[in-house]
Amino acid sequence: MRATVVIPTLNARQLLSEALEHLARQSVEHDVIVVDNGSTDGTAEHLEQAFPAVRVLRLPENIGFGRAVNRGLEAVETDVVVLVNNDVLCPPDFLERLLAPFADPSVASVAGVLLQFDQPGLVDSAGIELDTTLRSWDALWHRPVDGLDRAPEPVGPCGGAAAYRTAVLRSVGGFDETFFAYWEDVDLALRLRLEGHRCVRAPAARALHKHGQTLGAASPMQRRLEAFGRAYVLARYRVARRSLRTRLAIAALDWPVLVVHLVVRREAGPIRERWRGTRTGLRRPALRAPLELATVSFREALGRQANLLRLRATGSLPTHFDQSSSGVS
Repeated sequence: MRATVVIPTLNARQLLSEALEHLARQSVEHDVIVVDNGSTDGTAEHLEQAFPAVRVLRLPENIGFGRAVNRGLEAVETDVVVLVNNDVLCPPDFLERLLAPFADPSVASVAGVLLQFDQPGLVDSAGIELDTTLRSWDALWHRPVDGLDRAPEPVGPCGGAAAYRTAVLRSVGGFDETFFAYWEDVDLALRLRLEGHRCVRAPAARALHKHGQTLGAASPMQRRLEAFGRAYVLARYRVARRSLRTRLAIAALDWPVLVVHLVVRREAGPIRERWRGTRTGLRRPALRAPLELATVSFREALGRQANLLRLRATGSLPTHFDQSSSGVS
């Protein structure tokens, strides 16, 4: 089964070159489409010289992650489309192992495994999992790779290492272009599951993730995009309308972080984007909140959030965490 790898990128010529060099050594034949999100560092010209087999779609401006992927999807001619971030280094067997589950016709999408570049014994993401408020988490984040075989199947793949049947992805309209970046892969996973499509993990499809090389430290823009995406998903899937208990759980998980942004960082942007995301989501046709897909309890979600705060307070948080190299920043 042949696949097309789609990579959005923005002003990351050297980083992208390293990713493409690794893809060129794959054990299976494949096509590559790079969607250049308005780069000004000579990315397109460099690719024409150094990687003539790679198809480059040049966009006049940065239109975000999901929209860029959708433009690439329009040019895909293979049965499977694979998404890889421009900061992911794939070993030679990565694509072969990622595509293997498609031998089962019931599989619509496959989640690859991203390992932390500086600590390859730890998982960066093994797909998307949800808690009982429809908040997403990177499955097995910062846990040893030997836990992969015992982990439940993900709700969907994260956008940094994902494979989809092309026809299925097109049938649901690809990524929702309301998102600029963040949460678009969660929304796509939810819509696919609501349509009855199955996602599995390919635990042996492992790649190294140089997470955060494009953007650097977490930025105000990242925090605004995160706030918008979370609010939009909550509103579109009408999660808070499930029960008072659900509304209280959302408040307990989300609003302490927003208050920290406002009081400590003096940033009102995330709160404004929270309201904008809510209004935007409520204007869209309602989708059923598939809370039955949750594998993370509210108590565990609180514990994970407390652990993140502890790691951040002690300076032990991995330097890549909460940063982006998705080709939009």
